[in-house]
Amino acid sequence: MSDLITVAAVQMTSGKVLTDNLRAAEAGLERAAAGGARLALLPENFAGYGVNYRELAARYDDLLAWLGEQARRHQLYLAAGSLPARYRPDGSEVPAPRVRTRSVLLGPDGAVIAGYDKLHLFDVDVQDSQGRYRESEVFEPGDAVVTAPAAGLTLGMAICYDLRFPLLARALVARGAELLIYPSAFTATTGAAHWELLMRACAVQNGCYVLGANQCGQHSEKRASFGHSMLVDPWGRVVAQAGGEPSVVLGDVDRATLTQVRSALPVHQHQRFTVESFYDLR
Repeated sequence: MSDLITVAAVQMTSGKVLTDNLRAAEAGLERAAAGGARLALLPENFAGYGVNYRELAARYDDLLAWLGEQARRHQLYLAAGSLPARYRPDGSEVPAPRVRTRSVLLGPDGAVIAGYDKLHLFDVDVQDSQGRYRESEVFEPGDAVVTAPAAGLTLGMAICYDLRFPLLARALVARGAELLIYPSAFTATTGAAHWELLMRACAVQNGCYVLGANQCGQHSEKRASFGHSMLVDPWGRVVAQAGGEPSVVLGDVDRATLTQVRSALPVHQHQRFTVESFYDLR
């Protein structure tokens, strides 16, 4: 098994037209595959931004089939950003008008490997044109921590605002995660202030690689995303980073680096708390 595993983050400016968003996602996946990626990550809400998510969720099965086709065509492990989902993992329906925000991981055969529902919802006030963000009015939070195998790695699955919650990252790494993935839509304001800082801190504190695929650019008159999708190594070095435009970031996850950093800085052996003693999902 090679020590180097090429991964990709597809950076998009998603809008309200589904066909345009899928066309952009497909172009990004083609570039990722052409660059040798074994795993590609789409951003949060890649299929629609600022839309009626309950209505888009009615297309969930169609979108999942489309994603499976893309994974097969490009022979990729595909971490599909996030999709709005009307149904919980147990099959029960989320009461209208809310849905869940679900990240789905598919294999090169197009089959679903795992799904993760966003735990932490972005209910904040930001000094930008929109000002008020209340995801909980539209989305229901998930209730599970999810790791999954992909491209010879163990992935820890998270979404956007989850990046601000270090206990989730620590719980994922405690379950074996080597690469944490964050499909995101950081605002232009919060992204400029915190995106790189949070990504690098997450990698250093947890001794793992961190891959973030961000939305970018102007989605509407009041809503803009920061971009700057990136891959960070366990030493906190930015391996590859995008700018503020739609693009594809390619970088290598190096098993040798992962082993060396974890050996030199064995923080998981030194910590005095177990995850179970301070982490109880509520």
